[in-house]
Amino acid sequence: FPCMNNEKGFSLLEALVAITILGITLGTIMSLFSGAMRSVGASDEYSQAILLARKGMEDTMLMEDIHLGTEDGSFGNGYTWERTISPLEISEEDENLDENPPFNLYEVEIKVKWWSWKAEKVMSLRSLVLRETIED
Repeated sequence: FPCMNNEKGFSLLEALVAITILGITLGTIMSLFSGAMRSVGASDEYSQAILLARKGMEDTMLMEDIHLGTEDGSFGNGYTWERTISPLEISEEDENLDENPPFNLYEVEIKVKWWSWKAEKVMSLRSLVLRETIED
């Protein structure tokens, strides 16, 4: 009789080990892909928030009359905004400044808020606005 050790094919144990390795590898790859997709989604949300904050800041820069205080509203797509305008105090210690400068400086902060993954996200832009002093 010929020796039975020359049979071709895989044993049951070899097949189970190969399937286990394949399952672990595919699980890891799917987990990495899922994490990458979440990162892309978060990046898209922040990009949208930056664009909306810039629009809010540009609208503020174009305002003829500056209204001190805080205003808020909605962009209508799940994002809300909050604009805070306050006068910027110039240090009185600076000897080079005029006592009555021909301009006023205002600090503007635009916050854009949205909900993502059951948590509120906030992105903020700050800038200064310069306006001429209106003489009576």
